Amino acid sequence: MELLRTKGCQFLDSGKVKDFVLNEETSCISEVVCSNGTYKADAVILAAGISEVQELVKNSAVLFTREEFLKVLNLAGIDVLTCKLQLDRKVSIPHAANACSAFDNSVGWTFFNLNAIHDEHKDSQVTIIRADFYHANELLPLKDELVVSKVMSYLSKCIKDFENANVTDTEIARFPKSLAHFFPGSYKYMMRGSTSFPNLFMAGDWIITRHGSWSQEKSYVTGLEAANRVVDLLGEGSFAKVIAVEEDEPHVEALRSLNRRFSEITEQFPLFDYFLQ
Repeated sequence: MELLRTKGCQFLDSGKVKDFVLNEETSCISEVVCSNGTYKADAVILAAGISEVQELVKNSAVLFTREEFLKVLNLAGIDVLTCKLQLDRKVSIPHAANACSAFDNSVGWTFFNLNAIHDEHKDSQVTIIRADFYHANELLPLKDELVVSKVMSYLSKCIKDFENANVTDTEIARFPKSLAHFFPGSYKYMMRGSTSFPNLFMAGDWIITRHGSWSQEKSYVTGLEAANRVVDLLGEGSFAKVIAVEEDEPHVEALRSLNRRFSEITEQFPLFDYFLQ
């Protein structure tokens, strides 16, 4: 953020986007209407989750005139909870990033060894962990101490050494309906990076891209792609380099091909998606 400020970027924390002003002649967005004022715009990037975009569509006199935005109302978001823990000792963790299945069949989660990932924790004499929980609607109402107890229980089932560690500091954040829910049939409602407004672009983990990245990486990549579209539109600035992902492993590509074939077959049954949902 400091680097962006040195390049002339301003951050307006107190304003919330409410609507847009449309130039009828060009079909471009000319102004962004916020709770704290109206701002002229040469180009707009909506880097927002599904829930935020849905709220905007419902209240915008401009967006609900376009079918691509109305389709977003068919999508859904899921709750996310993040928990950062500092422990009183070093725990040997084989991998820096770990994707896990839930032990109670209600949430999915990942945990990260921040000592291995973040330079600021590299030489720490204690273990610092962050765990992210998805579809966390059962966790959001819990008090922090109950969340910590659950997280330590989960961690101990993955790595036994966690049983001997004590938590000395915590940071817990709750994000209701903040992550895209990818359910069968949802793809056709998702948006692309470009919209029917020539100067309005989209970025996020739910935006369609051919890059092949996922989740946080996809949000980052679609942000770069949106910025590149602005550079192309306005003829100013330099294009960001988007690094290609590695080739899929053979078994992953085989499953993807099978899924494509399955989709081709189900498209022949008009009500298939309805019953599947």
